[in-house]
Amino acid sequence: MNNTKAKQKRRSYSIKDKLAVIAEHEEGVAGSGFYALSNKHDVASGTLRGWWQNRQKLQDASKDRQIATRTARRLGDGGRGPKYPEVEERLHLWILDRNVKGLRVKDSYICLQAQNIYRKLRDPDGPKSDASTGWLARFKERKQLVSRRQTTTRTLPEDAAHTCREFIQRVQQLIELHQIQPRNIVNMDQVPRIT
Repeated sequence: MNNTKAKQKRRSYSIKDKLAVIAEHEEGVAGSGFYALSNKHDVASGTLRGWWQNRQKLQDASKDRQIATRTARRLGDGGRGPKYPEVEERLHLWILDRNVKGLRVKDSYICLQAQNIYRKLRDPDGPKSDASTGWLARFKERKQLVSRRQTTTRTLPEDAAHTCREFIQRVQQLIELHQIQPRNIVNMDQVPRIT
């Protein structure tokens, strides 16, 4: 078999690049049709037609500040959807409801609730749902959910205000004693003191 044309490597184009290429397209004008642009940019004409058909979605994505159009290659809503969309929708509402009430929502709670909702919607004696950690990660990504760890702080001692005042007074005494210039005083976070 004689290959006159070397096998081309697959390329991906950012949303910004796609918009730049289809901006050159003008129907009925010689040199700016799909075939001419295909040769100019080394992109298949069918690919260009697909970009042209999706131009409104591409333009909307370019206006969305949450999408990095210089690096993003695909529009959202692609790929396979969830296996049980109704289960995920009810689970998402349950999570939002708990958040509004200020209740804690752990990952393990989400998985258990997903299984409960699945059993209610499907046959209770049927196969169990696969509420795995992989599914949970994809679910949270689809619904734009994040897990936040609850943090606690120690309670301040009763004499905290007195201790702070003593510290400030002692530092002021040392500054006067050693004649330290204000420009030489720096906070612990490296923000210079302004006088």
